[in-house]
Amino acid sequence: MKTESRRRNTRCGLWIGFGLLTGILSGLYLWRRQRIRRTLPPLVSTTEDRKGTALVTGASSGIGASYARRLAQAGYDLIIVARRRERLETLAETLRANYGREVEVLVADLADEEDVARVAARIAALEDLEILINNAGFNVPGRWVESPVERQLDMVGVHVVAPVRFTRAALPAMVARGRGAVVNVSSLMAFFPLYEAANYAATKSYLRAFTEALYQELEGTGVRAQVLCPGFVRTEMHPAAQIERSGLPACLWMTPEKVVAGSLKDLERGVAISIPGFGYRLLARVGRLLPRWLLYEVGPRIQKARGAAKEGFSEFRKRYYRNWAELRDDLRFMRQNRARMRQGMRALDGAFRERLMLAVTQVNGCRYCAQFHAQTALKDGLAPEEIAELLEGTFDACPEEERIGVLFAQHWADTAGHPDPEAWDRLVETYGPERAGAIEMSLRMIKMGNYMGNTLDYVLYRISGGRWGK
Repeated sequence: MKTESRRRNTRCGLWIGFGLLTGILSGLYLWRRQRIRRTLPPLVSTTEDRKGTALVTGASSGIGASYARRLAQAGYDLIIVARRRERLETLAETLRANYGREVEVLVADLADEEDVARVAARIAALEDLEILINNAGFNVPGRWVESPVERQLDMVGVHVVAPVRFTRAALPAMVARGRGAVVNVSSLMAFFPLYEAANYAATKSYLRAFTEALYQELEGTGVRAQVLCPGFVRTEMHPAAQIERSGLPACLWMTPEKVVAGSLKDLERGVAISIPGFGYRLLARVGRLLPRWLLYEVGPRIQKARGAAKEGFSEFRKRYYRNWAELRDDLRFMRQNRARMRQGMRALDGAFRERLMLAVTQVNGCRYCAQFHAQTALKDGLAPEEIAELLEGTFDACPEEERIGVLFAQHWADTAGHPDPEAWDRLVETYGPERAGAIEMSLRMIKMGNYMGNTLDYVLYRISGGRWGK
């Protein structure tokens, strides 16, 4: 008894100690965040009409163009840097017209040493540079050993040499004024040195380490340093048109506007590493804890599977949620109509309800719901032969009085929940408004189950390169 009591006391003491440690660490974290917020002057949220100048590299498209638009809207004059003059001139005209800001166009190839020196000299000459965005970047796809070494060295120049020189040119004046910010655009690949991304991941990892160290050196100066590590973004580096060929679901992609909004929000709060999107933040944490041997095993397999499936994803015929908005709308509808759905389920006979469920499932092709509702239908008295017919799209064994409802369920699923007015009128005429409404509520519920099951299959199909999930 005494031994058991000591064990309980030991466990209790450990939990109390763990709780105290967690509380202390959380308190220190919150105190530090508040201290940083109090000591840093506002940048984007200030109400000053003119806030100074912001310089953005890689501003001709994507994240860089979004930074330029957002900073011009916030009241900054701009210097926009990129290789393509026509794109820069078009953006500059838009910013001047929409926001009334002064915009300077600076054409430069940051893989060229002379152009880098010219941009660095322009930065050093600025007396009111408030924000420097080192965004320019590109990728060279394929295995490192098979790609041109000149392009790989260009990548080092654009991703590493240019940001380091520009940051060094900008910081002395910022520190002297006691305000300013440097944002280095890295990537989530900074946490994942993966197959066929050797140099890209390495240069982005350098930017992350460089900026984190800089963040510590600048503490107390009033100058911010942030490294932005976005996941997949709809830019010209990862064109949205290539989603299907790259084997990535649309829900994984973010818009440049959302990425920039998250970055500037974190910049105002003094956050060192900005990772827009909760899922990507979680993935970055996992990347830090992931055993290296597991990364070395999984990375090449995923890349090879995606490559093998680039041309084969058109074979997936099931209906599924193509983006988060579709799932969100269905969840919202279910939450707002919980009572109506429960009433609808109670208003229908169990056998009739299962016939409707099986009819919709046959059209949508969800294997999980087919198995579940086949078992439920057996319990509700349907013969195995009738269940098999319903899952094949026929209903000869269906009672005459229920055939209109089953036929409507098939039509409802075929039209993705948007039936013809004539079909709806016939349903109401046959069953009355109340029962017709109950039928529609039941169909909405099974459709959501079908789509969720098929979305799981779609993810498996993508990950496996078309081997699973069909």
